[in-house]
Amino acid sequence: MEANGSRLERDRQVPLVLRWRHEEHLAELRREFGGSETTASIIMSLATADGPVSYSRNRNFYTNLPRYRCRLFTYANVTQSVDYIANSHLIFHDKVRPGHRHWQSSMTPTPELVARANSIIQNGPPLELAIPRETIELRDANGIPAGYQDSPETKRMRQRLREMNEAIRATLFTGVLPGAMVRIFNRTFNRGGRFYALGGSWQSMNQEARKQITIGGEPVIEIDYKTLHPAILYAQAGAPLPDDCYSIDGWPRRLVKRALLILLNAKTRGKARDAIAHAKEMEVVCAPGTDDAKKAATELMGAIKSRHHRIASAFHTDKGAELMRLDSDLAESVMHVMMMAGVTVLPVHDSFLVQASQAQRLEETMLRIAYEAGFESLQVTSN
Repeated sequence: MEANGSRLERDRQVPLVLRWRHEEHLAELRREFGGSETTASIIMSLATADGPVSYSRNRNFYTNLPRYRCRLFTYANVTQSVDYIANSHLIFHDKVRPGHRHWQSSMTPTPELVARANSIIQNGPPLELAIPRETIELRDANGIPAGYQDSPETKRMRQRLREMNEAIRATLFTGVLPGAMVRIFNRTFNRGGRFYALGGSWQSMNQEARKQITIGGEPVIEIDYKTLHPAILYAQAGAPLPDDCYSIDGWPRRLVKRALLILLNAKTRGKARDAIAHAKEMEVVCAPGTDDAKKAATELMGAIKSRHHRIASAFHTDKGAELMRLDSDLAESVMHVMMMAGVTVLPVHDSFLVQASQAQRLEETMLRIAYEAGFESLQVTSN
């Protein structure tokens, strides 16, 4: 089945990965669906993804680097298996031409595929996470995994991440299918480095859905660092953090917040202005994307630069990826300290899910880690 996915659907996609150990279900899956071992693995991913799954039809995406190589997920194995499943009318298939720079192809399982696959999964052994071959991933400017030489730092990060994934594997969750985590860096190891749960898992859920998760039989609380990136920049500038970074007279607070985050992540002034003009939050001022919106975006950028002149040199300079490296190091330290105390927490980039009885311990740990890193003004809040 062919389908042309909307932007909203594409925003909900999770990437195709070898998420589950499938060996104990393989015989039944092949008996039910036919196809190869890769086909069976893809069907398991589809049945448990709760939405569209993206994959690439670009040969360059399937690197030959032994660091990342998965024997099942080669270009030929994936494309042939997806086409086989599509020809069996078990997915809605949005096939994107290989040269497209912004979107991958995607597949959404039919109710029939989900029902048939889940019948096999539920009647077989419990699902177990498959740990990827490489958990410390460096991507090039095109988002393709790149080679690198191991260093004491990458070895340390890999070992610590292995321990965290083992802790997740050993923890009882309900309301979520926990995925193994990887750290993804962008172009260099000074950029990015955030923790991503393979297949999306708890990170792809909205805030209300995450509240339904339990850890060790307890409800969870989500605790996050407030105004994380602005606070880091103010600390680096040796200047006090304003009481409310997102409050500017005459402008809606939600729009200011969105615009400030865009300014920290945009590569150029023009791209920042266009992104602010098209932001959904602009609708309370004028219609997003219009000439009026572009004029308003220019005025708002000036107001933000005036309010935050101490950190304005970081605006529209692609600074966001460097800040992500700093916040990912904070996250690693927080998770490690909590793990050493016997508590498993799940990261959502600048926030963490923790069982309710451990919320105070997590808050204290987050504040202490931030203080030790030199970010004394960082505060935390719970949801």
